[in-house]
Amino acid sequence: MMRDIRITQTLILIFGLSLAGMAGAQAPLWLGDWYPSIDVQVTADNNVNRSFDGDGEKSDLIIEPALRIERQTPMAAGLVGYFAGTVHGEIHGRYNKLNFVAPGVDTGLRQQLGDSPSAPILTGGIRLHYEFHNQDPRFGAEIRPRLGVSVDIGGIFVGDLFYEYDNRFASENPVYDRKGHAVGFEGDVFLTEQTAVTLGYVYRRGDVIVHQPRQDLGMEIRGERFPIDTFRERYDAVNLSDGDTHTISLGVRHDLSLYTTVRVGFVYEEIRADGDSYPSQQFVLGVSHLL
Repeated sequence: MMRDIRITQTLILIFGLSLAGMAGAQAPLWLGDWYPSIDVQVTADNNVNRSFDGDGEKSDLIIEPALRIERQTPMAAGLVGYFAGTVHGEIHGRYNKLNFVAPGVDTGLRQQLGDSPSAPILTGGIRLHYEFHNQDPRFGAEIRPRLGVSVDIGGIFVGDLFYEYDNRFASENPVYDRKGHAVGFEGDVFLTEQTAVTLGYVYRRGDVIVHQPRQDLGMEIRGERFPIDTFRERYDAVNLSDGDTHTISLGVRHDLSLYTTVRVGFVYEEIRADGDSYPSQQFVLGVSHLL
């Protein structure tokens, strides 16, 4: 109970700091070359537990606050190194046992291929964070190496092509271990200088974690199971290997100023594993602000 309170208090603090920053605060002079940014996203998810059965799906409203402070260091012609400290989390409206807070780091290199402002940029980096959950079995560290290239086509389309490997090490229960490989793209099609249509597609191959009512799990399910009380009923967490996840996103973002951006969007995700499909739909509303 005390751990639940501490995690919730930390998430509320992050959320409060984000709102305070968005009220118009400017970066203190002592930050120098360190640039802090904040982001708050609200997500309505119709299948937060990733169930293959409509009767087993649980919906929830999720607040996702995030803070980031980054420093970029020129290293050579067109080459920039970056290092950032991050903290993000989730606050769930119905299922607060899914709440977590995750401090981490993000570091890497960016190389611009040419002198033109629209020249492609190669990026190689690695992210690492540790998730402190309200439920012990969900605790764990995650590492994400990533390679990408950014392209700018006449200022009309700006996009990223990327490959990412993710590996999560659960500290309490191996059901929540997972690893996988993902490729995808994310892009902005500019309608005006301030407004863009955002689109993306990601394909991931690897371990997936789903949650299913225990009575719906036949013996033919090959994944490792673990009983949980997250959803106030008799559910099992199941780890399935060699799953295919397709994620499609579409939205609109608008720059309110040089420092503040708002976005709305829709995300469709479908997990296919062990002969079943686990679809989910998410509506998102977010605000980002560079202090």
